[in-house]
Amino acid sequence: MTTPVVAIFVAKPGAEEKLEALFRSVIATTLKEDGCISYQLNRELDNPRRFVWTEEWESRELLNRHAAAPHIKAILAEIPELVESAEVIPLRKIDGGHAF
Repeated sequence: MTTPVVAIFVAKPGAEEKLEALFRSVIATTLKEDGCISYQLNRELDNPRRFVWTEEWESRELLNRHAAAPHIKAILAEIPELVESAEVIPLRKIDGGHAF
């Protein structure tokens, strides 16, 4: 069974564009990682400070490998100065098709 993930980040006021650029910088590399099924960056329509990642990985192990990848570690070092809050939620798919 695959591992879906939702990750929600709220940018500090005035940091939205810098955070978006930082997030965009890892998309191409991540999409080439082993086990990456989908990796999509979204921005809330009614609250442009809120960024929502929707992801799906072949396994929890490959998700954990992604979290430890150099390009992810690099942006995680920069995130605290740009983000007001963050939540990463690994999920267990129960039923249905693609949610993303």
